[in-house]
Amino acid sequence: MELTTNLMLLLTGITILVWGANKFVDHASVIAKHLGVGDLVIGLTLIAAGTSAPEVFVGISAVLNGNEDIALGTAIGSNISNIALIFGVSCLYFNSASKTHLWNLAPFGLTVVLLGLTLVDGTISFDESMGFVGLFMLFMFILMKTDGVPEEEGSETSEFTKSLFLSMVGLFGLMAGANISIVYAESTAILLGISELIIGLTIIALGTSLPELAATVAALKKGRHQMVVGNIIGSNVLNLVFVIPIIGFFGTVQLSSLIMQRDFSILAVLSLVFILLATSLSKLKFRRRFYVTAGIILVAGYILYIATLSGVI
Repeated sequence: MELTTNLMLLLTGITILVWGANKFVDHASVIAKHLGVGDLVIGLTLIAAGTSAPEVFVGISAVLNGNEDIALGTAIGSNISNIALIFGVSCLYFNSASKTHLWNLAPFGLTVVLLGLTLVDGTISFDESMGFVGLFMLFMFILMKTDGVPEEEGSETSEFTKSLFLSMVGLFGLMAGANISIVYAESTAILLGISELIIGLTIIALGTSLPELAATVAALKKGRHQMVVGNIIGSNVLNLVFVIPIIGFFGTVQLSSLIMQRDFSILAVLSLVFILLATSLSKLKFRRRFYVTAGIILVAGYILYIATLSGVI
């Protein structure tokens, strides 16, 4: 009975999440046009920050409760799902090239490199945490130098204040739906006797990635390809530059070596694949079949990864 109740509440959370994502993406795009800002910048900032908030919230809560493995597992697992699942699904829907300023990929790649260097000794020191803070500053500096690349002209003529209000309503829906989903996904996992690290890497990571997935699907339906790429770049950077320093500043636990050997290796490979695909999407001739194939491989790889962690195979 308890398991059934958890599943029903989880579905309720997802429903609120999807509704919020549609409102948020719709009106964030209108705000971008009013401000003369491109969809890429909106994806890198407003949507990325909004959809990354669940990971940050989980990270803070986990560290304060002495569960650093959950915090780290959530950050890494969420980044894995952002690329393999969310960008993988996006590749299935891309129907044209999408111009992305490649400088925005620099902080993305550097955060992954620094994470690898940090995990080598199994601890996150104060200096390493400050390194992530520095990368956040670099990310913001590059962002300030980024001009929006114009896409198709939108037909939205809503008033700015109305769009701002409705985007905040959508963001609230995203946050509320994500939090409900996380709480009851975690409860379900605990009922099934799954370890904290696996909970972080799978159930909570996927749960906290639901805002990115919902926002991405909503953006794809509206043809906002730049917003999709920007959201994944921004979300992955923010997940690491916020959550990892929290662990370093307030946590003291020795991290599992399995995270470095298994999960970080997968994240590093996926990050390289994402950089290559984002670059080709911007610089090379668009070939839909290539991206559909890449999307199928990424999604299938993610399913295999989750199945392996869950002990299904």
